Amino acid sequence: MAEKGDDQKMTDAMQIAARVRHARILKGLRMKDLAERVGYNESMISKIEAGKVTPSLVMLNRIVTALDRDLASFFGLDIDMHRMVLTAKERTVVEGDALRGGKGVSYERMVPLAAGNLLEANVHVVQPGGEKVDNITHQGEATGYVIEGQIELTIDGEVYHMQAGDSFFFKAHLPNSYRNTGDQVARVIWVNTPQIH
Repeated sequence: MAEKGDDQKMTDAMQIAARVRHARILKGLRMKDLAERVGYNESMISKIEAGKVTPSLVMLNRIVTALDRDLASFFGLDIDMHRMVLTAKERTVVEGDALRGGKGVSYERMVPLAAGNLLEANVHVVQPGGEKVDNITHQGEATGYVIEGQIELTIDGEVYHMQAGDSFFFKAHLPNSYRNTGDQVARVIWVNTPQIH
């Protein structure tokens, strides 16, 4: 019985971890930003998001409040849904990426952020002149398809000029970036192995 209790504690910690990380990213905050808002150090936020520390109710309430949420809505979304159908209007849109550099890029979430998901997928909407610079490398893979517009994609220093209908694939440990070199919005379906934080 004790082992089952430990398993439940681990599951609860991962649920909280995934929800905190999801809410923080949706808010466009880095771990450092959230830590400053709640008066904890960045290491503590990192441990909470990794599921290594389960915050007390008081600590969790401070974090949730700093993310402009309340505990009821924070736990209202079932992030363990095995399938989800979203219309174009229902997809969560994130302006910019707190973890990566760049400007003029928004992300339409195709897969909800949750612990245990094997894929991360977004539609990258890149304004003319918009760019993304990803200095965060990790194990895994990335693939994508340009739906419309054109981008200049750089993978490990090599530049590729891509337009609607072109696709790409690369190992996620390679540094990469892109920019919209055209005069119209570019849209790119981007799928990758999630980074373990």
